[in-house]
Amino acid sequence: MTNSKMSSIFTICKWNEIGRMTKLGILMFILIGAAACSQDRKKSDNKLPQSAQQSIRTGKTDGKVKVKKAGGETAFILKFYDDGLKLLDHRENEIARITRTKSEKYRIKDAGDNVLGYVTGSSNKFKIVDKTQQLTLFIFQSQSDGDWKLESFDDEENLLWKVGNRDYGWKIESSTETKLSKVKVKNGRTTITDNNDDTALYTNDEYSSLAIVPFTFNQLTKPQQAALSAALNFDFTN
Repeated sequence: MTNSKMSSIFTICKWNEIGRMTKLGILMFILIGAAACSQDRKKSDNKLPQSAQQSIRTGKTDGKVKVKKAGGETAFILKFYDDGLKLLDHRENEIARITRTKSEKYRIKDAGDNVLGYVTGSSNKFKIVDKTQQLTLFIFQSQSDGDWKLESFDDEENLLWKVGNRDYGWKIESSTETKLSKVKVKNGRTTITDNNDDTALYTNDEYSSLAIVPFTFNQLTKPQQAALSAALNFDFTN
């Protein structure tokens, strides 16, 4: 066999090998890319859409939020100030006043200026305590997956409600999963639905969807609900 033929055969073999390596490289690139996309999809599945995230993080420091019943009648009103809010009835009579103190606590007073209790904590864990600040009544705290839970406190923490983030807002379940409500955000309206998915309360005013969640907790008094709502609202404002 002549040298020129041997050289041609070698060249062909070399290019075949390069071709095989190139194909293998492309295949590995595709597989790695697919795995990365799969991981990104899994991560995004655990997050709310951007619109819902913005709704959660929108704090309010002035104006009013009117919460209405299904028929359109006003149920109650939240009136905001730089350092807190007032809970008003449907006639705008004061029910309670929530004030953020210098120590970052939320003091609850009734219309007669009597202290009813406090909400303490920030960011991912809040406590509802009595007026002496010695007795913890409830704890509302976030979980590592972005969900929240409400617990009562009587020597130990007892689960009352589980609050799961969803693409529509929040799903609220009792500890036994026998009672259910939802907080839904759609077309500028935030709605609380009952166990049958019927509208219980709603507002057309801009307000944090997470700060609406406390009004589904029937173990809390209305002033306590408003105080926890205020804490969630102002915590995400600053």
